[in-house]
Amino acid sequence: MPVESIRRTWNYAQLAKDAVKVRWSHDEKAQLAAQKLVADRLGRMRGLPQKMGQMMAFSADPSEQDAFGSLYESADPLPWSAIRPILQTAWDIDPDTLFQEIDPHGKAASLGQVHAATRHDGRKLAIKIQYPGIHNAVMTDLAAIGWLAKPFGNLSDGFNLEGYRHTILEGLKTELDYRQEATAQADFADGPGRSPWVIVPRVEQELSCENILVSEWIDGETWQEVQSQWSPEEKTVLGRRLLFWFLESLFEHGQLHADLHPGNVRFLRTSDGPKIVLYDFGSVYHMNVTERITLLRYIQATRQQSEAPLPFLVALGFRHELLEPIADRLPALSRVLLEPFCVDHPYDTSDWRLSERLNDLLGDERMNFRIAGPPGLLYLLRSFHAMITYLAGLDAKVLWCRALQSHVATHQHAMGQLNLPSLPTQDYKALAKHLKVQVLRDGQLKASVTLAAAAIDRLEKFLDDETLRRIKQERIDLVEIVRDVRRRGYVPGDVFELTDPHREVKVWLE
Repeated sequence: MPVESIRRTWNYAQLAKDAVKVRWSHDEKAQLAAQKLVADRLGRMRGLPQKMGQMMAFSADPSEQDAFGSLYESADPLPWSAIRPILQTAWDIDPDTLFQEIDPHGKAASLGQVHAATRHDGRKLAIKIQYPGIHNAVMTDLAAIGWLAKPFGNLSDGFNLEGYRHTILEGLKTELDYRQEATAQADFADGPGRSPWVIVPRVEQELSCENILVSEWIDGETWQEVQSQWSPEEKTVLGRRLLFWFLESLFEHGQLHADLHPGNVRFLRTSDGPKIVLYDFGSVYHMNVTERITLLRYIQATRQQSEAPLPFLVALGFRHELLEPIADRLPALSRVLLEPFCVDHPYDTSDWRLSERLNDLLGDERMNFRIAGPPGLLYLLRSFHAMITYLAGLDAKVLWCRALQSHVATHQHAMGQLNLPSLPTQDYKALAKHLKVQVLRDGQLKASVTLAAAAIDRLEKFLDDETLRRIKQERIDLVEIVRDVRRRGYVPGDVFELTDPHREVKVWLE
């Protein structure tokens, strides 16, 4: 085994050791210190570990952002003395003769680093140079992916690691060959990049090769600057444009930028509203027409509660044998998963609490759903998660159903022609449709409210102050009541009653 591979394998052993401190530390300061230790090691290892760290950094959990955020904005680059010879070898000419100026201080990424340069005609360019030896390092990473999973919740348990390893390897082929990335960048510019809200830098083909990618330099404000400096109105418009553009990228072009962490995105405030600048097209997810139509009809069927979800999931590549034990809960699960599309009001992603609700709904069988999904959807989920994280960070409440309408209308005929597997299973008829809250005083009806059944997960928001005070006095555990509703699969039935000599409150699902 080469010395470098031995050293990298040793680093994985240390990474696993550091990860144990993260997972088992109960002291907040000690856990943060352990997280920073893991982040530092991931950054120094570069390659796939740093890329996984970037995924951890771009999280809704502020504590993880604090510990891992440096991995996508300020990881240590290689010195110019190590980079300059790579350019000279590739171009067979002194780099200084091609440019008026090259910034010797690079910006580090997971597989390479970027240097700003100015041509003699004044054009500013971004030169991305691949780290020497990174290809072999990535191969070592893939061999050690089981260890790599440990800092992120022991992902190896029950997963088809070979399938994920293959999916990641196929994706990295583009990331490790900048000629392929240059092609992907040009293709993306001609597809989702045609949106008036998106800017894709133009590639300088004559200077690009296998380990060097040169494109025009387009700067903008960072994600942190957007969060701290933009007005609420600007953030709302940006959130709306991000979601509409994401759905257009998926359903009209079948292409998604699958590495949307803040190191690869900048934002511009223009007279035409906010715009998104995209970098790094080494990871672009492609979804074929049949998959896109299947997903679109699945979302629409869940919104209308018109067709059983199991055939859609199987058609998308989920393993039937793993879904069968939870088939009766798939309608409720789908309704929670796709909730933003199913409501008729601007959706607040802070209300979603997806992990908590799915864990209650599936209980001990939650792993069945997690491992049933096909590895090929990894990059779709990664891109979708990034979009959700941006919307949450912007506090942007967007009407998702409106964003979906044009795509449903465009593909209505194809959706109707779709052939799904014939599988007997539970449909949405068993789900409650409405949450009812009724208040009587001295036997007389004083208030009656009918809400969508999904409102049960935010029940405390729909109860008056007097009722909430009585619940507290009676030591009624409202959280546990809602969790029990989830465990039962959101089926019709009584939720709770609260009575005294003069007042009665009834809450139920029907």
